[in-house]
Amino acid sequence: MGADVFVGRQTELADICGLLGRARHVTLTGPAGAGKSRLALRLAETLERDSPGYVHIVDLSEAPDDLRSLTRMIADAVGVRGRPGIPVMTSLIAELAAGRGLLVLDGCDRVAAAAGILVDRLLWSVDGLRVLVTGRQRLGFPREQAYPIGPLPVADAVDLLVTLAGDGLGGADPAEVCRRLDNLPLAIELAAADPAGLSADPDGLHGSFAVSHELCDHAERLVWARMSVFSEGFDAEAAQYVCAGGELTGPQVLDALLALTDRSVLDQEKDGPGVRYRLLGTVRRFGAARLDELGESLATRHRHRDFFLGLSARAAEGWRSDPLGWYRRLVPDLDNLYQAIEHCYARPGDRRKGLELVAHLWYLWVCCGRYAIGDDLLRRGLEGETEPGPERLKALWLHAWMSIQRGDLDHAEHTLAACTTATGDWDATAYLSHFRAHIAVARGEVGEAMRLIKEARSGHRSSGDIFPGFLPTYIVVANVLMLAERHEEAVSVLHEGRELCGSCGDYWTRARLDLLLAQAEHLLGNVAAATASAREALRGARLFDDGISLTEGIETFAVIAENDGDDALATVLLAAAAAGRRAGTLVSRSPLLADLLERSEARLRGRTDEKEYERLVELGQAACLGTAVEYALQGVVESPGGPEPED
Repeated sequence: MGADVFVGRQTELADICGLLGRARHVTLTGPAGAGKSRLALRLAETLERDSPGYVHIVDLSEAPDDLRSLTRMIADAVGVRGRPGIPVMTSLIAELAAGRGLLVLDGCDRVAAAAGILVDRLLWSVDGLRVLVTGRQRLGFPREQAYPIGPLPVADAVDLLVTLAGDGLGGADPAEVCRRLDNLPLAIELAAADPAGLSADPDGLHGSFAVSHELCDHAERLVWARMSVFSEGFDAEAAQYVCAGGELTGPQVLDALLALTDRSVLDQEKDGPGVRYRLLGTVRRFGAARLDELGESLATRHRHRDFFLGLSARAAEGWRSDPLGWYRRLVPDLDNLYQAIEHCYARPGDRRKGLELVAHLWYLWVCCGRYAIGDDLLRRGLEGETEPGPERLKALWLHAWMSIQRGDLDHAEHTLAACTTATGDWDATAYLSHFRAHIAVARGEVGEAMRLIKEARSGHRSSGDIFPGFLPTYIVVANVLMLAERHEEAVSVLHEGRELCGSCGDYWTRARLDLLLAQAEHLLGNVAAATASAREALRGARLFDDGISLTEGIETFAVIAENDGDDALATVLLAAAAAGRRAGTLVSRSPLLADLLERSEARLRGRTDEKEYERLVELGQAACLGTAVEYALQGVVESPGGPEPED
């Protein structure tokens, strides 16, 4: 930070002060530029002001790495007067014992081993002495309590930049500048002092990272460079695959990950039973520059591509038996998956692999709320890879499925026609009938839809394709029965389907069936059963972030609430769902649900005061999808004036 500017960190100051009251040795750790030194000095200034002579500060950033020289430096800082024939250590211990107090050792990175030995000796010899150390890693002695210092909170980072840069910001967005600089105080200070730093990493920041780099051994430097190809986080399995190679083995990569975490180059985060690692963006860019210098960028990115292509293939197979487990496995790596796809699309020779990767991830686009991203990736992939083959065939049927979801039935039919002429080692006949049945349902063609879905079910059974083949056919069958006003039969079929889904672990399809079950029970006048099924559908869809099912679930719940006289809840939910659709969550809906919604909305408008109706609509439009789901699950709308209890 600037010499006279200190922003935020009040919680950290209080924590460290409290920790020093309980522990005699505290080390502030964290990445280069996090502000460890400034924080320690700020605390020292406060304590010294309250108790003059209590604090001794020693800058060890340029100290020689030997115990004798280090002892002499600290003795000089404390004011020890050398006496002939008496060791400096003895005099230092005597001086500290007389005054006790706090010894601040700033910048111990280059002298960590010697500093650790010295601190341990002093703490054993001087009762009441407390030591505050700053460095990228712990000193590693038993009495030590580490306190990690991370980047500033966003608001404090922006405040710091605006204070330091003033008019020098020009038209730059301070929040975006801080985000790019990882909210690191040193990076912000350097950027504020040099306008060029507002759009690129400041040179001084590279100097700080260079110190960290020098402290690493050869294997650690190589892993730092190679792991710069990851986007956001990664796990140990990915790191071993991508970073190992040449002279570097998998076990050596794991050792380097631990060492780089200790050196505050990497952040380590718990991920369920496992661990994920994350590089700050500035640290990643420094590593990427080293990777370019090594001439390994392309080869390492190819290994990154191959790992995530393999992971996507395993996930596509695993989704059949454990969809929720694989969804949770992939969500942390979404950015890496997108990056691998873009790497393939950027290289003509790899476009087929990119299309294969997109097709492997079909459930993310169809089932898990990533529709817009998936649709764009599919379209670009199909445009870039026009040669027939199994990758293109699978991408075509997936694009048809997504076109049906979007409500673009003509485009879906055109794509399905292309599937019939495509070649590959995968028989898509059952899926052609399956998706054409979906189109017939959307057009209200009951007889044709039933004929086609029977063909599809037979084909899926013959091939043993339970999911994504056979189980989702229950969705079409139930829709057909409800369009034919055979609601009791639909309820029976839906119960059969959801029980089968439960036995197979297919919770995504079960959520879709629960949604239809809510509609069928509503049409039969079973309010309690309809409400319970709608809530089950929302809970199930929320597990997968399925924006389509969540939106239709909110709409279905609104219809049920309106019919049950809860006009306020129904109006808010309808407005929230409409806002979500306008934002691109979903375009099409089934003819049955569309009719139910139209009737409910007309009745609500007819019996609600105009001003009250507008107020409720505004409340719904302001609610995000997750908030609207909570309204439905709780049966309560939280308004600015407080909760409105259910009647």
